[in-house]
Amino acid sequence: MDIKDITKEQLETLILIKSLEEFITDEHENLSSLSEVIWTLEESLSDGEHKQLVSDICKLTETGYILSDATEEHIETDRIPEVEGITPEGQSVLNEWEKEIRGSIDKGGMDIHFHFSLFDGLTINPSLINGSISLFGAIGNKAKEMLHI
Repeated sequence: MDIKDITKEQLETLILIKSLEEFITDEHENLSSLSEVIWTLEESLSDGEHKQLVSDICKLTETGYILSDATEEHIETDRIPEVEGITPEGQSVLNEWEKEIRGSIDKGGMDIHFHFSLFDGLTINPSLINGSISLFGAIGNKAKEMLHI
């Protein structure tokens, strides 16, 4: 996959946002919007991770991969922007990434290790990804466990 306008960390943040987006569609009663889930996530982050998340959301908004109200002021005040969702361009990148990952799973069926800078590391066992849960849903479930949300 060739993405030139965002970093690996920003791609990981896009993947995380998609995973959290699936989380809110899984009938979670307390968190009804993507922003609410992200704001809950922010409570579990270190100062450095928080700054990175704010910066990544701003950059992903600037490059057209997500819709948010992100501005330079969010970076200056270290405040999480309101995130509305992923754009068609962002979804296209995610579809391509998921296709690559599923191809790797089909070839070897080995654990997939993600090194989300926001999480120290995350491992998804291919058996968790089946017809009833998407790759992003599996990542979202692991993120919920790790962050206690």
